[in-house]
Amino acid sequence: MKLICTLFAFFLSFSIAFAQLSGTITDQSGEPLPFASIYIKNTSTGTTSNIEGYYFLELAPGQYELVFQYVGYAQLVKQVRLGNSPTVLDIQLTKESISLNEIVVRADAEDPAYPVIRQAMAKRKYYLSLVKRYECDVYVKGNMKVLDAPESFMGVELGDMGGALDSTRQGILYLSESQAKVYYQYPNDVKEVMLSTKVSGNDNGFGFNRASEMDFNLYENHALFGRQIISPIATNAMGYYKYKLLGTFYDEEGRLINKIEVIPKREEDPVYSGVINIVEELWNIQTVDLQLAAGNMKIPGLNKMFIKQVHVPVAAPDTWRIFSQTIQFDAGGFGFEMKGDFQAIFSNYDLEPQFEDGFFNNEIFKVTEGANDKDLSYWDTIRPIPLTQEESVDYVRKDSIQEIRRSKTYLDSIDAKNNKFKAWDLLLGYGYNNSYEKSSFKINSPLTAIQYNTVQGWNADLGLEYRKSYEKYNTKRLEVNANFNYGFADRRFRGIGKASYRFNQTKYTTLTVEGGVQATQFNQRNPITPTLNTLYTILGRRNFMKLYDKSFGKVTIGHELFNGVRFAVALEYAERRRLINTSDYSLFGDEEDRVFTPNNPAAADRQFVFDPSEAVILNAVLRLRYKQKYVTYPDRKFIQGSSLPTLYLIYRKGLLGIAGSDVNFDHIALRLVESYAPVGVLGYTAINVEAGTFRLNDSPEGVSFVDFKHFNGNQTFIGSPRRYMNSFMLLPYYAYSTGSTYVEAHWQHFFEGFLLDKIPGLNKLGWSTVLGAKFLDTNEQPSYAEFSFGIDQIGFGPVRLFRFDVVTSYTATGKWDWGLMLGLRLPNN
Repeated sequence: MKLICTLFAFFLSFSIAFAQLSGTITDQSGEPLPFASIYIKNTSTGTTSNIEGYYFLELAPGQYELVFQYVGYAQLVKQVRLGNSPTVLDIQLTKESISLNEIVVRADAEDPAYPVIRQAMAKRKYYLSLVKRYECDVYVKGNMKVLDAPESFMGVELGDMGGALDSTRQGILYLSESQAKVYYQYPNDVKEVMLSTKVSGNDNGFGFNRASEMDFNLYENHALFGRQIISPIATNAMGYYKYKLLGTFYDEEGRLINKIEVIPKREEDPVYSGVINIVEELWNIQTVDLQLAAGNMKIPGLNKMFIKQVHVPVAAPDTWRIFSQTIQFDAGGFGFEMKGDFQAIFSNYDLEPQFEDGFFNNEIFKVTEGANDKDLSYWDTIRPIPLTQEESVDYVRKDSIQEIRRSKTYLDSIDAKNNKFKAWDLLLGYGYNNSYEKSSFKINSPLTAIQYNTVQGWNADLGLEYRKSYEKYNTKRLEVNANFNYGFADRRFRGIGKASYRFNQTKYTTLTVEGGVQATQFNQRNPITPTLNTLYTILGRRNFMKLYDKSFGKVTIGHELFNGVRFAVALEYAERRRLINTSDYSLFGDEEDRVFTPNNPAAADRQFVFDPSEAVILNAVLRLRYKQKYVTYPDRKFIQGSSLPTLYLIYRKGLLGIAGSDVNFDHIALRLVESYAPVGVLGYTAINVEAGTFRLNDSPEGVSFVDFKHFNGNQTFIGSPRRYMNSFMLLPYYAYSTGSTYVEAHWQHFFEGFLLDKIPGLNKLGWSTVLGAKFLDTNEQPSYAEFSFGIDQIGFGPVRLFRFDVVTSYTATGKWDWGLMLGLRLPNN
């Protein structure tokens, strides 16, 4: 009997019919209202209209009170009875009936919006912590469309950009949907599980729709849109906003709603502009219609962003939750024009979920296995926001194109065209691809890698690259590189090779084998690039780069033991030999004007001795990142960082007597790194501190100069902002190299426009300011310090390549010095 009842219930569940309600939401003139909210009264069950104002809702047959809502328009509640057959219900919304009749404002009085905002500010923390935990369903749809695109970019023909563009150079670049579960526990535990996802034209893709990143909470003081944007009801909002009461109106429940315009005091501040509706007496947010301009966000290429939110009551007396959110943006640059929108519907809130111990951990986002295997028929049954005609066509067209373009016949035909050798390949290099087998081979032209230094004279590199990817999601990959170099002055041919295999992308297990002969800098972090050294040597007769000859073999293994703990261990054998200058050519000047220095690191009165040596060195690094957040995809893991600094334990040992090794030392170091510590509207801070010491096991000769701790200095006026957190701006390259105890510290604070926003004229340029300090101390030398003030993000539009710093330093001689630094953000710089 029990089995019969179970089977009956099972078949009955499939026989229950769902009623289909659809229609178009328009204004009084018949214009469609995109992204309007439709939900069952006093619940979070519902949908939104698409960009054409069309909506579709599937419910069980019955009687419903449906709320139709659009920011700036009066709520409309409709009694709807749904049967088994589809129902069409078109809705016309009218503008809110705003009343200011009862409000009398004296000329010397503040606007009536201010008392309302103060009440909302006073209740901000209450509503932020009101819901202690919840779970809900979230649907997100993202659409990015190209409005115009050039035929080519930097000499490369763009074609139709993977089938996205039509003959008018327009089309959908990205279209994706996702359905997820979001779990929350006060104060900041969040976990999201993506149950299904679809990306147009890519059945291996997962999209980048993250429901948890669509919940921008205005009850928080700040929200991150490029930089920390101040909420209109933040604790310090009065210093950044002016407020104006546009009027009041009543919703369908008889609640009085205050419609308030938020106006930036300074248009370049990190603030919104627009409208926020506050419920009288409850003092909570009902809806928002806000926007951010380019100057507010300071994200290169992003012109405007629009944020709309609808909050609905889900529990008495005052528990409201966000029901729908729409983010729209305009972007452009280099001849591209784009727009996009991301819509999210938060539904089926459970405010009393039971979470097992350990449910919330460092995994903040997870894509379930098979999430991207769902076909269009599945999405047609669960999709709450109807597709537009353009979106429906895009799915079908791109999915069809995908089948063609990933076939062996098509890929081979494209490769055959692209693999043909062309005359300009002599300058740019030649590449050969086998797309079907996921492999590629490239020869880098030596004509683009001609350099000059006083050891080798003019020299040229010939680089070879081979890559091969494996598995469905390319989680396993082999990379083989070789580089051959010939020096025309020292008449030496050198070459090195490197093979690296990544076993997986969940534990980041890698094996690297490399070796060969090369002329390399004493500081293997290459404090000066070959290109910059070439310019200074040829044009200014300065040979800053110091080289030695290295014949070596090295094996490195890296692996994440468990989340947040990763180690890498390397064993290297090397023969190190002196090199001398063999060329004194320069384009300007001669020996009487300036003499090239010997190829031996020296600074002030310190002359380093470098004896030829053989070395076997063990190098181990343990990275500890406590509370490291991460997201997981099938067979993949992506690290999201931590709110706490990262700690590195570094150990190097010279192994005396093994394979002829004549070095005998232990080098132990501890490094603390924090790359992003936000300080609200003041920007963010970054720090990098390292302390270390050497233990010489037999004698001072137990460590070669090559194995000293070398610090990244700079004796040019050109630097790389990407390296400023581990390099000095004015320090001579080897002035403080040490084989004893040392402390090195770097600090930068990025104001992100906080200072320049307040200066008329400059606040339009999109520049930002940076304050920096650096410190270095060793046993052999007096302490060294640098202080800098810089202007960053210098450029126009999306191109922000430059930074300019004024630097002062306290040197080992006990004197203050100063200099100017031009920072360039260039590839491989």
